[in-house]
Amino acid sequence: LLWVEPTQDLIVVAEAFAQNDEARVAAWLGTGEVGKVSESTALDLLERDPQLWAVVVAPWVMIQERA
Repeated sequence: LLWVEPTQDLIVVAEAFAQNDEARVAAWLGTGEVGKVSESTALDLLERDPQLWAVVVAPWVMIQERA
């Protein structure tokens, strides 16, 4: 399960993962704009219960809070 920060377009990120675009994926992972869902993020989502949307690019599921 990967979290995609709202500063990024979820579909663009999913396409980069699907196309194995190592440079872009590494950049996002390096800056923390894409990464594993942290415990604090999970607790925040649980408490607030916001609308999320998701994209599956096997083996990853990417989620982002809807604006």
